[in-house]
Amino acid sequence: MVTKNKFIVERTNVLAADVTLGTTYAALDAGDFGWYGKAGETYEFSANVVYDADGATEGAAFSVTSATTPTAIQFVSVYPLSATTETKTQCVAVDTPDHGTSSVDGLNTAQVFGVVTPSADGFIGVSGVAENAAKITAKGGLSTLSWKRIFVGDNQ
Repeated sequence: MVTKNKFIVERTNVLAADVTLGTTYAALDAGDFGWYGKAGETYEFSANVVYDADGATEGAAFSVTSATTPTAIQFVSVYPLSATTETKTQCVAVDTPDHGTSSVDGLNTAQVFGVVTPSADGFIGVSGVAENAAKITAKGGLSTLSWKRIFVGDNQ
């Protein structure tokens, strides 16, 4: 039996500084809270975004973003709606889902995890959106993103 052994390295990035979200999706950090993806390679990712909500009626959501529309993408976005409930959405497009309409006043944790195959080389990162501008702040030093390449063209 022939096997193709692989050495897969998982990398983890930490959001360097606080990022205040606006009302349209934007990368949390256009350089350090993501990775450089290569066209045709598939990556698995998992992010935990700790964010501060300025009031219980301030909604937010988190996603993945890329320089171009991916060849393939599937991920789950999970974020709180109250102290005891959360929304979990299956997503198949960058910068989705729509923001929620509430959070927990104070610190919250959102998760974004899945796979992406970029159609062109470029930056892939975590993005966020707020219901109301300047009411949601992703926390630097507390938010993490782990990713690894899981498929490389014909080398699989």
